[in-house]
Amino acid sequence: MTTVRPIGLAAAVVLAAAGPALAAPSAPPPGTARVVLRSTDVDTGARLPGARFELWRETNDLAGLQSTGRAADERQTAGCATAAEGVCTVELTTGETYYAVQVAAPAGYERPDEPFTGFDVGGAAAGEGLVVNVPNRSRDAAYGGGIRVRKRDGKTGAPLPGAVFEVWKETNGSTGLQTAGVDADQRPRRGCATDADGTCDFAGLADGAYFLVEKDVPEGYVMPKNPVAGPWRLDGPSGRRLVLTVYNKRAEPIPTVGGDDGRRARTARAGAPPE
Repeated sequence: MTTVRPIGLAAAVVLAAAGPALAAPSAPPPGTARVVLRSTDVDTGARLPGARFELWRETNDLAGLQSTGRAADERQTAGCATAAEGVCTVELTTGETYYAVQVAAPAGYERPDEPFTGFDVGGAAAGEGLVVNVPNRSRDAAYGGGIRVRKRDGKTGAPLPGAVFEVWKETNGSTGLQTAGVDADQRPRRGCATDADGTCDFAGLADGAYFLVEKDVPEGYVMPKNPVAGPWRLDGPSGRRLVLTVYNKRAEPIPTVGGDDGRRARTARAGAPPE
């Protein structure tokens, strides 16, 4: 399973199964995989040329990237700069963990708040490829749109803290939300968790259509069958402000056995023989 280590304001996203986007005249050498590095505008999803990356391999078993000192991870000879279509490609050995470091941002853009993105190149990547998206924010960006999420108990309407959400912006023109591949939609902000009042906010959003994705539910509640909702339009007619209320059902109580004859009741285990 591809892992993602969030970084910076918008958190770089590792997108698995690049598929046709990595089509090439010949397959990569045995034991290697093609990895596409993609630079995009964090607010609009536009692809950005001119981002330059270094690649490092995890070699010291310490959390994160260490690029200096005797215990530094290993810098790879592979590196690349995004071309006009906003992507560049490298070949990396499978079965390893790597870090992509954006050493130069596209013209007119800031570098990410955190300088590296960690990702694993598993065996499946040899056939499917891997896409690593690193978003950048324009130096001139100033957007006033906002989405407030309100989490409520589906029966009582009481506010629920501890629910985790993401927002994704529709950027690829395809119906529905796509979170993988070179043409994935854009996640412009880090996820947020509802507070004691059952709310969380995504601020500074550009005009556009947005999906809301529920990533985790409060303790004692169940995840909805479809955690993706939307898209909703954030623009002038909406006042550039959306308030979305999401309800959760409580988990069904686990039945217990025993207790009728004065013994302490205990939780029934799935598959346990009847007493």
